[in-house]
Amino acid sequence: MKRILSAICLLLTTAALSAQTIVKPGVKTPTTFAIVIDKVSYEKARAAVDAYKQSIEADGLGTWLLIDDWRSPEPIRQLLQQYHADKKAPLEGCVLVGDIPIPMIRDGQYLTSAFKMNQKRDWKESSVASDRFYDDFSLKFDFIKQDADLPLYFYYSLRPDSRHHLSPAIYSGRIKPLELDGVDKYVMLRDYLNKVVREKTENKANVVDRLTMARGHGYNSEDRNAWAGEQLALREQMPQLFRPGMTVKFIDFDTMYPAKKIYLNEVQTDDLDILLFHHHGAPDTQYLNGFPNVSAIEPSIENIKAFLRSKIPAKARKIGREAAIDEYANHYNVPRSWCEEAFDVAMQRKDSINNEMMDIHTYDIHPLHPNARFILFDACYNGSFYEKDNIAGAYIFAKGKTIATIGGTVNALQDKWPDEFVGLLAAGMRIGQFNRLTGYLESHLIGDPTFRFSDNSQAGFDINQALALHHADAAFWQKKLNHPLPDVQAMALRQLHYARVPSLPALLEKTYFNSDCFVVRMEAVRLLGLYYPDQATEVLKAAFNDSYELVRRLGSEMAERNASPAFIPSIVAATIARGYENRLNFRLLGSLAAFDAAALTAEMDRQLQGRYLYSDTLITRFRNSVKAIDRHFSSDRKELADDSLKITTRCNTILAYRNHPQPQMVDDFLRIAADERADLQLRTAAVQTLGWYDTSYRRHDIVSALSRITTPDAALQADITRAINRLKER
Repeated sequence: MKRILSAICLLLTTAALSAQTIVKPGVKTPTTFAIVIDKVSYEKARAAVDAYKQSIEADGLGTWLLIDDWRSPEPIRQLLQQYHADKKAPLEGCVLVGDIPIPMIRDGQYLTSAFKMNQKRDWKESSVASDRFYDDFSLKFDFIKQDADLPLYFYYSLRPDSRHHLSPAIYSGRIKPLELDGVDKYVMLRDYLNKVVREKTENKANVVDRLTMARGHGYNSEDRNAWAGEQLALREQMPQLFRPGMTVKFIDFDTMYPAKKIYLNEVQTDDLDILLFHHHGAPDTQYLNGFPNVSAIEPSIENIKAFLRSKIPAKARKIGREAAIDEYANHYNVPRSWCEEAFDVAMQRKDSINNEMMDIHTYDIHPLHPNARFILFDACYNGSFYEKDNIAGAYIFAKGKTIATIGGTVNALQDKWPDEFVGLLAAGMRIGQFNRLTGYLESHLIGDPTFRFSDNSQAGFDINQALALHHADAAFWQKKLNHPLPDVQAMALRQLHYARVPSLPALLEKTYFNSDCFVVRMEAVRLLGLYYPDQATEVLKAAFNDSYELVRRLGSEMAERNASPAFIPSIVAATIARGYENRLNFRLLGSLAAFDAAALTAEMDRQLQGRYLYSDTLITRFRNSVKAIDRHFSSDRKELADDSLKITTRCNTILAYRNHPQPQMVDDFLRIAADERADLQLRTAAVQTLGWYDTSYRRHDIVSALSRITTPDAALQADITRAINRLKER
């Protein structure tokens, strides 16, 4: 009889799970959360999933459990929208557990920080894996197809009538187990969820009192002004960290060679709360070191030899061993014997070991016990959760106490603000909210998005309820403009922007010129430069000489993209006064082509009148860059007019201006876009590129001209509409 009852119970359970199963929240709370999981993962990890749900509810967040085989992303999005619209207990976030469909977004690269790949390439590479499909309900998509090889991939085009900037309504996270040979991914899932429950139960009072920042070579031009500025800003954002009994560490890649040794020790520190990584990356690698930075003769020679050994074998495969040796020996004027070492088996083995030790790989992480509760990867591709193995996933699925990581699914921009609102983590803000408010199309939280630290910032209010229940609430956030915590002030400015307060541009300008807080000024500059470019001129002009390096650097970038001639005096003054700052100077020199060469030269001559310089190195570098401007545009215009060149070559010439939307080419692109005799690919490239002039002082001219173009080609018309809508959103 017992066997019969057991069989009946099993059949009923199986039947229940054969269709969509929805388990309602077990507690009533002001807001709710959703666990979205595939059926097999739930069956394999039921006890751990249920315990995870209970741990979230114990933290004051009623939790939905949504179980299905999820054959498309759209039913998930519909449910999330439905629960978010519940006024009694709106959904504030979700986590996607197991094999949940992966939206692959196309036609929206401007929503990323840096990704600009030709979409004619393999769709798997030229699309952006993004859960903004699930959490940003203001975005509209057209379904294209499901991938034939990887059925979890679903390709969507961002519609022309969509909103064209990010504003996620909820936060999201991914818990997708790695797929490693010989490892049961469902055991991995159970172990991770049990780890989360254990950490939330045993360390629920954990505060942010241990933070480490570590960077790799080549990051932000290795500029120590940028490095120092970030440390000063963190002092503002988390002042409690700098008091006795608490710990802040700043570790540079050349502190100990190779840095991998000290970094992997550091991440396993038992009581480490936050680790901020700044470096370059790949899905399976954190790039930390290049060749050792040396000045002595013998190590310098060894660096040269190692360089030659890394290059010559590839050349030899093309032109032969002896020819390759001769070419490198002659080109670098080095002994032939140094080049011959490239084919020494013992040296090849040594180089292989040295190369492996320069960087952190996923296979280094798997056997470790990472304990940093939250890790931020300011790097390319480290958050590629769609790969079978990836850096962000390796840390959370290893043993230890790491609960959440944030990384990007494609390449990432270096010149961005990775620490925006990081101080609110010490106020108890959920990690999911941090990613919602700072992320790009590619930014993903891997792990539990509900995880939070206990408040040791004395914020004086519940930051999570404020962000969930008072989003865009102007009256609420106006009261926070004078809050003692700078990050709360900055958040108030952001929320007033969401509320579309008409007087905000004037408030932002006033705030910039009156605030002594780095991060508050940076928020004012960011909001003005990105969303109110017509009213940003005075603040951006002042930003070139701000005392906070990030304001100088990002302000100069926004001035370049605005490109108003009004910025020329500030650019010249910054070059004279601060051209020695590596990363700022990189931005300044890169921005010169956005302005008139003659005007730049005249302004430099004017500002140098009556000045006495010991060295003209910076001025010469400036003048040489200015001289190249006219050649640059003449060369590009010649290519665009050359019908003998391949269309792809001419299109790429146009598309390159997405990175630097220089106004001198606007009229050229508009002529191509309107020319019915021009190749359709060329017209499309011109229209798409014009859509990147969203903060340019000429964007109104572009909208007017594009609005007069009509075409029977549906795809081109869609691109015209998309570009116009994006430019008009500002």
